Amino acid sequence: MKYIVQPWETWETIDTIASRFGITVDMMMKSNPVLYSVPVYPGMFLEVPGHEGIDLPGEGYIEYVVQPDDSLYSISNKFKLNYNRVIAQNPQIENPHVIWPGQIIYLIYLGY
Repeated sequence: MKYIVQPWETWETIDTIASRFGITVDMMMKSNPVLYSVPVYPGMFLEVPGHEGIDLPGEGYIEYVVQPDDSLYSISNKFKLNYNRVIAQNPQIENPHVIWPGQIIYLIYLGY
């Protein structure tokens, strides 16, 4: 799963990010070798290991960066997509009631 470190979360460390997603710091470091030489900074793209990947179509989707106060339900409504389909199309989200700012989800609209 992709994650973008948010600008208002300058307190974040690799420890807090790993803890948030239920993985070890070692797993985060191995998936993001740049972290061995560069500290986490706002705007940095990170790969969060241990979450199921998603097969995306060649076109017809967007990557959406979760914002503060977003929920999958509010995102579905904003883009006029079916809530249950958004959940089904994002298997990397283990609990659809818990998403984080900076998390990237996929909104597949082709074929709706």
